Amino acid sequence: MNKRIFEPSKINRYGEQGEIPARNRRIYCLNNEWYFLTREYGIFGPYSSFQEARQELKLYMRRLGIVRASIL
Repeated sequence: MNKRIFEPSKINRYGEQGEIPARNRRIYCLNNEWYFLTREYGIFGPYSSFQEARQELKLYMRRLGIVRASIL
């Protein structure tokens, strides 16, 4: 089984201050297919590339109002 994981960046997000909290990995690859995880609805995918999964995650977060469009 081929599994790769994208590590979230080690910087504060918009509006955060202080120490960086622990974050789960949201985008991962399993058998050359890419997926992303959400707290609300579970697993989304498969996608053909990391870039496609990342873009879909951004759209998902924007639809839920989790992030501002300007920081995507």
